[in-house]
Amino acid sequence: MKKLVLLFFLAAPFFALADSGVTEETVQALLRDMGDYGEANLPIETQKALAFVKGSKAKGPGFFIRLEKNYFCVFSPELLVGNSNITIQDLRKERVKPEGMECSSDGRLVRLKLADRPLEHMKMANLRAGDTASLVDLDFEKEKFTMYKVGIARRGEARLDFKELLPPEFSNHLVFDDDGKIFGLVYNRVQKNIGDLASNTNRHVMSCITSVSGVEEAKWEPTVKSFVPECGRVQKKEDRLFQASFLAWQWMHVTVFGPVKTTDVVRVEALLSWAENHNKLADKISAETEKAKNKKGGYSKEIIEAIKKDANEFKAAITKAMNPEKVEEEYQFMQKAFKERNKLAEENKATLLKGIDYMADHVASSLKPKK
Repeated sequence: MKKLVLLFFLAAPFFALADSGVTEETVQALLRDMGDYGEANLPIETQKALAFVKGSKAKGPGFFIRLEKNYFCVFSPELLVGNSNITIQDLRKERVKPEGMECSSDGRLVRLKLADRPLEHMKMANLRAGDTASLVDLDFEKEKFTMYKVGIARRGEARLDFKELLPPEFSNHLVFDDDGKIFGLVYNRVQKNIGDLASNTNRHVMSCITSVSGVEEAKWEPTVKSFVPECGRVQKKEDRLFQASFLAWQWMHVTVFGPVKTTDVVRVEALLSWAENHNKLADKISAETEKAKNKKGGYSKEIIEAIKKDANEFKAAITKAMNPEKVEEEYQFMQKAFKERNKLAEENKATLLKGIDYMADHVASSLKPKK
């Protein structure tokens, strides 16, 4: 094992670049320090099959595979958004010549057909629920080649869902099995909860999940002219929805109207501004709670009104975060995957706003003075 890692460090200078609800356990996984990484057990053949994508604003990993008797380079479409002068290189620092681009039907992967055979290509992993996967971090500038072990909760259509919820910075990490075979790329998603909104025991309305988009089972479609701007718009919306739902989960279920933590997960200005105001209100409510403990009159009318106002401000912050800019003419969503993802994001936003209304009513009613 140590020899493999040493071989990688010696080779580094030659590289071009570097359906369940959220539980307390998953929130702790999101907030905690991810801890020390272990050694990445990737064979030399696997290392040779890595691709390195670099542009003017971003860089990230890719990999070479063989599908349908052709060779492809696969990476995240996020690397195409606003990232000009992109180059793709292999272990030998040689540029790859693509012949055409396709997108997976879920819009999570792109593949470039190669004009020439690559140095090596990846073998496909067959991971299932109950297995352990390796999230591999490839930082060639710092000569880091490390991994984090994650359990697999279930297998969906061309994807895996992890048991743990991982921070957004783990998006686009490569996912391997223990033999160094690849499955796909990591992404975070948000889904509606099946539970009844009016249930006292199951009030959460959103689930944040970390998943992996699979390569071998993916269905591929030709890209259209508006592919890159569509990708950027939908990914921005999904990312902001993820951040809003993380705040809402705390707001609804961890602390109710106590303080919320943003850590490094929330970066949208509108949501951060709301969180700051909300925490000031939470301090007020906490002080009021102490005063009301031995009183029959319950909470003051001002506190109840403040809670309603807080809920409305949260909804406004979510709406602003999801719709950061107005455009006179929106892009036509020709790509089926992006059309469906955009529609789902809007549905999830509506569900989230409805859940906030319900919780505000529920808590305000419980705080009303007793007759």
